[in-house]
Amino acid sequence: MYLAGFRLDRFRRGGAGGRGRSRAFLPATASLALAIAAAMSSPASAAPEPPTGLWFTKNDGSIIKIAPCGADYCGTLIWLKEPNGFDGKPRIDKYNEDPAKRGRSLVGIEILIDLAADNDRWRGKAYNPEDGKTYDITFKVVPDKMTGDKAEIEGCILKILCKTDVFTKTQAVPKDATPAP
Repeated sequence: MYLAGFRLDRFRRGGAGGRGRSRAFLPATASLALAIAAAMSSPASAAPEPPTGLWFTKNDGSIIKIAPCGADYCGTLIWLKEPNGFDGKPRIDKYNEDPAKRGRSLVGIEILIDLAADNDRWRGKAYNPEDGKTYDITFKVVPDKMTGDKAEIEGCILKILCKTDVFTKTQAVPKDATPAP
């Protein structure tokens, strides 16, 4: 009997040319399958890849530097592709809910807040200077030796309306970087 090009009767007891093979074949196959499954699985409590370093945001519009801050990690906006607004003046945090912070430069503000390890990713908050609001996020580093590490950042409102962005790790800040205040 053939199935997908393999002769099945060889592995059944009493089949042509296969006497006694089933007793050795099944335990060996089961052991191999268990060994492969164990090797491929990773413990759920494994620490996630550290998020430290310089990260280009989507469309390479800005760079966020992530570093330890206390027991967690935080990310500071250190570079903007377009640091000045249409009026030629430095872009400011004009939508911040705190009126005292609305005049501060965007470069130098903390964007990612209190990233703490949670299984294979980081959980924390992200400040969005485009609307002045802070959102719950997850940040997962995706190592890639070919194209450079990426990070998947997912932000949600009420845990049902979610958006994912991808950051790309970089080794250097462009030469035209606006220094943080």
